[in-house]
Parts: sequence; C-alpha cells; structure tokens
Amino acid sequence: MQELKEKFASLSEAEKMEFIKEIMPAISEMFQNNSQEMIRIMIPAFQKVMADSELDISQLMSMMGQLDMDTE
Repeated sequence: MQELKEKFASLSEAEKMEFIKEIMPAISEMFQNNSQEMIRIMIPAFQKVMADSELDISQLMSMMGQLDMDTE
C-alpha cells in the first residue's frame, strides 16, 4: 500500500485527476456492494478535507449541486 501511495504522490496534478477518474467506477461499485462500510471509512476522510479547506457540508452540497447542473 505504501508503494502505491508513493507512486500516486509522484504523479502530476493532471495525472492524479486522471487516475481518480479512472478508479471512480470501482469505488462506486464498492459503495454499491458495501455502502455501510464505505461510508464508515469515507466520512472521516471527507471531514478532514472539509476541515483542511474550511468548507462545511452545506457549501460542499452546494458545489455538488452546481456540478450536477453543469453536466446536464
């Protein structure tokens, strides 16, 4: 796992975004197969992201709503 983290860290920002887009279907499938466990794992990570970026849940939801409108 450490080797994967190091390889990811060495990618450019564009490569990191492309990698994330590529693995999103697998992450989505993991949520479908075991949503409770995925939520248990992901909530602390999202809370840290929000704290580090000074976002709150309502701002995050608003941003997600705007993205939905942009993709329609």
